[in-house]
Amino acid sequence: MRNQAWFEHFVEILRLAIPLIIANVAMIGMEVIDTIMAGQASAEDLAGLAIGGNIWLVLEMAIYGVILATTPRIARFHGAKNKAEITTEVQQSLILVGLLGVIAMLVLFAAIPFIPYLGTSDNVTHIAQGYTEIIAYSLPISGICWALFALLEGHGLMRFVMLSSLAAVTLNLIFDYIFVFGKFGFPALGGIGCAWTTTIIYWLWGISVIIYVSRHKLLKQYQIFSHWPGIILARWRAIFALGLPISLAIIAEEGFFSFSALLIAPLGTEPLGAHQITIQIVALVLMFGLGIGQATAIFVAKGIGESKPTEMVNYISAGFKMVASFGIVVGGFVFIFREQLPSLFTQDLRIAAISTAIMFFAPLYLVIDILQVWAAQTLRGFEDTKIPMMIQITSYWLIGFPLGYSLGNTQFWGANYGVYGFWVGIFSGILLGSCFLCIRLYKKFPSIKQQSQLV
Repeated sequence: MRNQAWFEHFVEILRLAIPLIIANVAMIGMEVIDTIMAGQASAEDLAGLAIGGNIWLVLEMAIYGVILATTPRIARFHGAKNKAEITTEVQQSLILVGLLGVIAMLVLFAAIPFIPYLGTSDNVTHIAQGYTEIIAYSLPISGICWALFALLEGHGLMRFVMLSSLAAVTLNLIFDYIFVFGKFGFPALGGIGCAWTTTIIYWLWGISVIIYVSRHKLLKQYQIFSHWPGIILARWRAIFALGLPISLAIIAEEGFFSFSALLIAPLGTEPLGAHQITIQIVALVLMFGLGIGQATAIFVAKGIGESKPTEMVNYISAGFKMVASFGIVVGGFVFIFREQLPSLFTQDLRIAAISTAIMFFAPLYLVIDILQVWAAQTLRGFEDTKIPMMIQITSYWLIGFPLGYSLGNTQFWGANYGVYGFWVGIFSGILLGSCFLCIRLYKKFPSIKQQSQLV
């Protein structure tokens, strides 16, 4: 009976997680395709994409982190059958992310004049600046997408998210081919063409999800677009109270990788290109842990709304076993094919060789990182975000970054290890973060069991 119950929870998580995983893989797949296309254009296009893309990604993830707070809140309101709260939550989140998107766009414009100070070649700098200028226009609409996706995810309505994500990644491949290499009468834009692709797709995506939500037979009852609700600062504070720590935690992680890329840039085009390729491969694998974590968090939040603490424990146990097993299997796969994978992204043998060397520790790294991603997501189901934020900031910026910088850009440890030194710091930060986040989640179990006794 116990094994049967575990299997049932396994199936339920997987049923919700598969569309999330497909959506996450599709979204990361867009970045992977950009990396492949830019890498096929030239090593300089790949380096320019790496710089501009990492600057944009930090701001994009900052907005995404804030709006992630609404998914477990909507799931809890849905579990408690509180329709009015769902309407207010979604309306206020749309206004909030719209404002944040405009601010982020202006910040990205302001960053463009500082890119030459990274010390890259003139051509790489030109590509990075052009990429950044175009992709900035995607920020006002992308947050709208995330806010409405949170509404869908909180209700377990994943069909549109999954199908639209697959459509987006397909369009990304087509548009990149046209804009990067100059097909059908368009000029060859190289890495800058990837920015045009992303911006166009996000605007199409935003318009389509607005239409879908406004016409969906279940979601129409909330009348989200029927009237202007005004700004409710109390609701903004509630969203920020949960979402700001999530956003800061994501910035701590994404900023860690992105800032490392900016510091790797002066080391040369090859180390920067190898770093970008390795990051994309790792990010693609981590989407499984992210999807399982999102699904687990939704079940946890719904369990809180329905007052079913024992179910929460079962879902967390099933989720842990799934991500740990996947990390071991895929880590082994990446290790075995570490020499072949970089060749999918670039024809430059020097870039491929550096990326292959970094992926030597893939089995251990991926298991640790996928557990870290899953644990952070699951804790959000408890609306536990402040301590995880501190854990990630400490692990990445107070330990991982100083170690990586000292190994990669100085001779403090006796030699300058370049890009490999930065990755030692990255691995160390993620190892500590993963351990402490899993311990934090494990400590939730006694309090859940106490709740089950009261119920």
